[in-house]
Amino acid sequence: MKRGEVVQKLNHIRYMSDEEVTLNAEWIRKVTANAYSLLKQQPRMVREQVRNITNKRLGRAGK
Repeated sequence: MKRGEVVQKLNHIRYMSDEEVTLNAEWIRKVTANAYSLLKQQPRMVREQVRNITNKRLGRAGK
């Protein structure tokens, strides 16, 4: 699931009634698992972006 999809679904969960939350518990678990996975990946993605920017500035593109 892409980040935009996860954000949209989390926002939908936010406005669910208590009854809807009860009925959609399994779906909510899947969405929150995807959200957790994206948050866990974020530091790695930031490190890669910093490395790419540094390499470009130093003229080492693609390394």
